[in-house]
Amino acid sequence: MRSVRLICIAICCIAAVSANAQSLLARKVSVDYHDMRLEQVLDTIAQRGKFFFSYNSKIVPADSMVSISVQNKTIRQVLDYMFRGAFEYKETESHIIIRRPDAGQYWYVSGYVTDGVTGEAVRDVSVFESNQLVASLTNEQGYFKLRLKDRFPAVSLNISKSWYSDTAVTIKPGIDQQVNVSIKPKAIELDSVIIGSSNRVEGTWWGNLFLSSKQTVQSINLSKFFVDMSFQASVLPGVGTNGRMNGQVSSSFSLNVIGGYSAGVDAVEMGTLFNIVKNDVKYVQASGLVNVVGGRVTGVQLAGLHNNVLDTVVGVQGAGISNVVKGSIEGVQAAGIYNLGIGRIKGVQASGIINTAIDTVSGIQAAGIINTSIRELKGVQYSGILNSSIGEVKGAQYAGILNNSIGAVKGMQTAGVLNVGVKDITGAQLAGVMNVSIGDVKGVQAAPILNYAHKVKGVQIGLVNYADSSDVSIGLFSVVLKGYHKLSFYSDEVLPYNIAVKTGTHWLYNIYMVGGSNSQNNKAYSAGLGYGSELPLSKRFSINPEATVQMLYLGDDQSFNALCRLRLNLNAHFGKFIAVFAGPSYSLYDHNQQTVVEGYKTQIPPAGYKTSMNKEMTSWLGWNVGITFF
Repeated sequence: MRSVRLICIAICCIAAVSANAQSLLARKVSVDYHDMRLEQVLDTIAQRGKFFFSYNSKIVPADSMVSISVQNKTIRQVLDYMFRGAFEYKETESHIIIRRPDAGQYWYVSGYVTDGVTGEAVRDVSVFESNQLVASLTNEQGYFKLRLKDRFPAVSLNISKSWYSDTAVTIKPGIDQQVNVSIKPKAIELDSVIIGSSNRVEGTWWGNLFLSSKQTVQSINLSKFFVDMSFQASVLPGVGTNGRMNGQVSSSFSLNVIGGYSAGVDAVEMGTLFNIVKNDVKYVQASGLVNVVGGRVTGVQLAGLHNNVLDTVVGVQGAGISNVVKGSIEGVQAAGIYNLGIGRIKGVQASGIINTAIDTVSGIQAAGIINTSIRELKGVQYSGILNSSIGEVKGAQYAGILNNSIGAVKGMQTAGVLNVGVKDITGAQLAGVMNVSIGDVKGVQAAPILNYAHKVKGVQIGLVNYADSSDVSIGLFSVVLKGYHKLSFYSDEVLPYNIAVKTGTHWLYNIYMVGGSNSQNNKAYSAGLGYGSELPLSKRFSINPEATVQMLYLGDDQSFNALCRLRLNLNAHFGKFIAVFAGPSYSLYDHNQQTVVEGYKTQIPPAGYKTSMNKEMTSWLGWNVGITFF
């Protein structure tokens, strides 16, 4: 702190070199030095101005390094601006003396502020001196009091209050005095400062927690007054190098022992507990608990607990608990528990529990439990439990349990348990248990248990598939309402009576069949399933390649008798709802029944068929013929 002030002394002294006025302190300068020793800077300025600097080396260390660039400023202006009463400057014929002010060189101005129309006292009026950055608020009686320094040649008091016109009063310095000021209401319905962006942090929950009502009123009153400085330090808001004017000062470097409140940061801000900034922050902001920024954050923002930005973030935002950004995010938002982005997100949202994006996400949402995208997802969602998108998904959703999309999906949904799409899905739905699409699917639905869709232009793969219409359904049970539905009655060399229900699509349908023989000493019963396809040859003829598996019951329920068949049937269609068919088959019979049960078949196939293989595995060429309805 002390070294910074000493460097600033050198900056102010350099500004005096180019002055042309008779007073040394009134001379104007334009100089540019970078990393030069303070002693060398002062000597150079003194040589140019043909005068000398006098100072105590214990106050102004000659070895300090100085960087300064000023244009057309008086020495007094620069000194007053940088040190605000920390030093005073005495001028002789050939010397400028830098020294600390005597303890008694303060004076007070007090007074009352009244309404120019009603004459009543006006409370919460900001009365400030812009050169010394000293401010006060009037009390219920309209009373104020300021402590000023007598070394300023002129003092101008500025009086500001929302809904009132700004007023300035010039007074003679150095004498304790009382000033009564009358202010007039503005002739407008609303004061623009009420809706201005510079006062938004005061209205947040954190602003109400850390800032006093007087600081909020001060911010409203002085919404158009801001000062730029190189450095500021605070213990608490209102207790620091800029006093009650901290909220109106932007600085390059800001240090807050407990917490701070400033207008802006242009380089680095560090706070032990919290930082509150009304406008923009560049390039690093870090606090042990909370950062609150009313403007734009460019760079890195880190907080042990929470970051709250009312405008946009370009860079990295990291918090132990949560991040909230009302504007857009370009970069990374990372939190231990919760992230909220109200504007567009271009980059990454990563949290231990929940991510929420109100506007479009172009990038990645990764959460331990839940990701939510309200408007549109152009990228990828990863979550341990749930991904939810209200808008359209152009990318992918990966969830440990559930993916849900209200809007259309153009990409992929992959979930450990369930995928739900309310509108059309173009791409793939892959689930560990079930997929549901209320709209159409153009692509693939695959789940071990159930696939449900309106129309499928592609493939459904699962134990149970349901669709209004579908190209291909592969499963144990496939129901396609506007698909392939047939009922067949047929005979073959094994069983004279068989019934088969065929359902699915022309390209691939399921076959569920039962059959039997009830003749004396030749009984047998069967049930089985399979797959088939109907391939058109002409308007009247088609072929049906089919593969089936039947279990045969030959009187012993402890035996295993499986009949696998490949059939190629030729269909002759008579109208739309009836066809007759016949064709060859190749059968493979796997059996282990050793006991002959009276009344049941003992020979499969019947005598006369050439068989091959062994006792438990038999194959042969056979036939089947029948009629199909619907």
